[in-house]
Amino acid sequence: MRNLDSLLNPEAIVLVGASDTGGKAGNTILSNLGNWKGPLFLVNQSLPEINGRKVYREIEDLPDQLDLAIIALGSAKAVEAARKCAQKGFRNLIVIASGFSEIGKEGALLENELRKDVLSKGSRILGPNTLGVFIPGTGIDTIFVEHGDKMFSEPGDVAFLTQSGSVGVESLGAAGVIGWSLRAFVGIGNRIDIGENDLLEYFSRDAKTKCIALYLETFDDAQEFMKRSARITPVKPIVLLMAGKTEMARDAVASHTGKMASVGQVFYGVAKQIGVHLAHHEEELADYSKVLSREPPAVNPRMAIVTCAGGYGIIALDLLSDARYLKRAELSADTVAKIRKIVPSYASLSNPIDLTASADNGMIAHTLECLEDDSQVGIILAFAFFAPSGIDLDLIDILAEHRSKTKKPFIVCVAYGPYTNELAHRLYQKGVVAFTSLSRAMKAMDILAERAIYLGKQQIP
Repeated sequence: MRNLDSLLNPEAIVLVGASDTGGKAGNTILSNLGNWKGPLFLVNQSLPEINGRKVYREIEDLPDQLDLAIIALGSAKAVEAARKCAQKGFRNLIVIASGFSEIGKEGALLENELRKDVLSKGSRILGPNTLGVFIPGTGIDTIFVEHGDKMFSEPGDVAFLTQSGSVGVESLGAAGVIGWSLRAFVGIGNRIDIGENDLLEYFSRDAKTKCIALYLETFDDAQEFMKRSARITPVKPIVLLMAGKTEMARDAVASHTGKMASVGQVFYGVAKQIGVHLAHHEEELADYSKVLSREPPAVNPRMAIVTCAGGYGIIALDLLSDARYLKRAELSADTVAKIRKIVPSYASLSNPIDLTASADNGMIAHTLECLEDDSQVGIILAFAFFAPSGIDLDLIDILAEHRSKTKKPFIVCVAYGPYTNELAHRLYQKGVVAFTSLSRAMKAMDILAERAIYLGKQQIP
């Protein structure tokens, strides 16, 4: 754990292969590290300086026992550089390059050299064939492709561990558009040393991490993963997207990672028993980790639906019938009477509560207050439609205020034409978990009910 802390919270960083040429990984990573406040040592055998920064010609000229070396060189040169870093006693190495076991026998030989010459000296390796790490709020960012980093300028709640760099960064980009809270991104790549089990342990102990999300194609040690997960999930949720369930997918995994997929249907049965929430694709991975990091378990799975568009209320009921754990709440007569006082006479209050296109901000606020007081209601879905003339952007603050008061899970489905994503992101910045799709919102709420069942906390009035 001490070594991993120096990987994810280093005091000093070395960039081997720093470059002044745009488009090169060594240049992009150097630019990414622009907000890093600690000591940064650059190594390049051809350049005496880059942008006014001193550049070391040889790794041997650097101080000993530095925390982290990022090696942005081709595979063969990366092995030699890693060997020299290990001889200097550097604690952690991120080997960015591809061209190792994922390409076949020749690359596997290079990978074995890394194991033999680096790990034996006590240095730890992330990778090779990895995008490395990105930790918002620290200035640490080794991802050399577009990854929506501007959307994650503030530190967040979800630790995202991924075996595939492309799946990882695209998931980040898509999730960040509507609001997603990133504590750390770690690409494990070919995983010759640091893998998902080490990182699970680290982030389980990290107070800033509220949820751990993983994309895996193979396990480093499946039994150890299950053992650690079973210990972690009672206190911190884990969401897993495991690729390679079908025979065709398993063949693709072998060509992508150089390893055979080792999942089998057995794991999927065990996962539920140990409290791991399974995602079926990258959208669910992002959505489930988002909602689990911000919302409490649905101890009472009975849902109330608030809308000003009746058609969406009907669709919501259809989706609710397909949910595994959610149920429709029967509103108390007192709740219906209190809502009726300020809504149109033609509003339908049977749940879904359809306030109609005559709704305004005040009606929505009042309805949410009434639902908060109804013991039959355990979880609330509110639609944020901005088309009705009585609804304006002040609704964002109304929804945020309700979120700050309620102890019940509270999810918003937002819709406003081309402004939908922007408003979902604004809601998330205000502390409200919002989705731009009703089906995504319903699945996310179902996961909150699944979490309550696993924890043994679910109580249905």
